[in-house]
Amino acid sequence: MIRLNDIILVPAVLLGLGLAPAAAQTANRFDGAWSVVATADSGSCAGPYRYPIVIRDGNVDDAGANGVDTSGRATTDGRITGTIRQGLANVSVSGRLRGTGGSGRWTLSGLTSCSGRWTARRSG
Repeated sequence: MIRLNDIILVPAVLLGLGLAPAAAQTANRFDGAWSVVATADSGSCAGPYRYPIVIRDGNVDDAGANGVDTSGRATTDGRITGTIRQGLANVSVSGRLRGTGGSGRWTLSGLTSCSGRWTARRSG
């Protein structure tokens, strides 16, 4: 029989042994606030588009109140992949961060399609 005290004790023991649960990841050197500017190379997108993002423990998220759903991952070597969704628009993003900057490509699919480049600068 499992008791409530046993359920509470197991995570405490794991943390005490340095075996943190998988959800508790280590900080990524690219963690922090970033400012992203995306420009269009082809298609019917006008741009430029500006997005504030934040990276926490390597997870990319929207840092503004833009009504977009931003998700992705920044690896410890700077590779970044992600998706930006708003309504029917779906933007796939890939590239690399280095030091306090980064760049890459994006592709929009949905009601219209276009593609382009993005650059990023650490803003915090």
